[in-house]
Amino acid sequence: MALSQSPPAFFRQGLSARIKLAIALTAAVAVMQLDRRFEIASPLRLGVSVILYPVSEALLLPRDFAYWAGERLQSVSQLANEVERLRDQETSNAQSLLLANQLRSDNENLRNLLNLKSSAFPESKAGEIRASLKDGLARKVLINLGHDQGLSVGDPVINSDGVVGQVSRVFPLTAEIRLLSDEQLFVPIFLPRSGVRGITQGNGQADEFRVRYVNLAAELEEGDTIVTSGLDGLYPAGLAVGRVSVVVPAAQGQFPTVIAIPTASVARYKEVLVILRNGGTGPAGLASSAPPAPVASGSSPASSANPSTPEAAIQRP
Repeated sequence: MALSQSPPAFFRQGLSARIKLAIALTAAVAVMQLDRRFEIASPLRLGVSVILYPVSEALLLPRDFAYWAGERLQSVSQLANEVERLRDQETSNAQSLLLANQLRSDNENLRNLLNLKSSAFPESKAGEIRASLKDGLARKVLINLGHDQGLSVGDPVINSDGVVGQVSRVFPLTAEIRLLSDEQLFVPIFLPRSGVRGITQGNGQADEFRVRYVNLAAELEEGDTIVTSGLDGLYPAGLAVGRVSVVVPAAQGQFPTVIAIPTASVARYKEVLVILRNGGTGPAGLASSAPPAPVASGSSPASSANPSTPEAAIQRP
């Protein structure tokens, strides 16, 4: 190859790298200045952003799903905690409401007893039922009044609803009360609607007693009101005793079977009023008890063991 000839193209160097870098920087600065002044690259940027938007949204889906799942789990947990808190609050409110209702009922019963004591029975003592005595042969409760408060055997016991029973045994500070459902308690009664008289006798079942010696021709109905007749001289006439619940017509030569429910329930009210027959002087001896077959009228055991008429079972003390 002659010296005057030029080298092959493979060996041509062209512009150096530094010159190319300077040209590129100059062009970039020029384009930036032109874009800054005339915004010549805005359409290009807009087009690129539109093209890349779906791609960016797709890349953000895992993050958004993680945020959504976390919020859902947090909401479920908060909802469960709120439900548990409301359930506890409801339980607490129910207990408070039950206690308030019980206190309201007790206060109403006490007010009624105080009004009853002051208006009708000045010689009386208000007490509270402390326990139910476990006795398979008798239906009794224990009250917090005794000989020291002037109680004596045979004193009638009532509450604001009506007749509860009768004092059967007296101790210095407590006394036993025989309930209407006790088989050994007899109370002369009167049914105002039919004008029929009779005597109550418990049948050993809680909140239930029988009406004995009812007129064979009496027309009794379920729901008839039963009140005291006052023939025994112990219970004042007109006190509520109960309501007739079952009436079985009389067979030939027999009295009808009449079952009643007491008006006064010892399960509902614990406060009672004891009517003092002796004016609060009490019996002579302590821990006295009723005879083997006590009756509300104070009749002797012989007359109450097998009475055949109401008059045979009722004697004034």
